[in-house]
Amino acid sequence: MRLSEEKITRGNAVAVKAAVLASAQAGDTVLDFSNVKRSVDSTSVSILMSWVRTLQSLQRTPEIRCVPEKMLSLMRLYGVNDLLAPYFK
Repeated sequence: MRLSEEKITRGNAVAVKAAVLASAQAGDTVLDFSNVKRSVDSTSVSILMSWVRTLQSLQRTPEIRCVPEKMLSLMRLYGVNDLLAPYFK
């Protein structure tokens, strides 16, 4: 799934999370952040973690593409970058 949002915030997080989790349930194993230009808080990291957990529970391998640098910085800060790094493409 390629996210269509230019930014992920608490204001649209519920809708974005619902869309990516539905995509995972439907069998989509790719999450592409190339349209996301601004990711200013931990909301995007939380959504990504939920998506990865959902795919893992379905015995599928996630593939994460085009993660914004600010989001990568947050992942390093929270200590989850190493957990997600194997899925970066």
